[in-house]
Amino acid sequence: MYVPIPTTIDCYRVGRKQEGKTRPIRLECQNRSDVEFALFHSKRLRNSEKHSRVYLSPDGSKEQRLEHSALVKKMKDLISTNQAKHYFIRNNKVCSADKP
Repeated sequence: MYVPIPTTIDCYRVGRKQEGKTRPIRLECQNRSDVEFALFHSKRLRNSEKHSRVYLSPDGSKEQRLEHSALVKKMKDLISTNQAKHYFIRNNKVCSADKP
């Protein structure tokens, strides 16, 4: 099966090096479809033994990052109060489903 590899323009670490802390890596792709392809297939990294701790997320504006941070905080609060459900973020909303 042929899997196209996204064309990257640049790849570099973000932030200053600190002992015991990992830094994120910023990857710039040639076009939007390459970004969407990488993000769509990023869930395959979880199943890989070598890359199970690698996470991909889209770059957003400061406002988008703050909104997402607030949603994560709200989701964590819901998880701490009701562990019988599975919570996740979809379409900028905290959603829930019954755990299997």
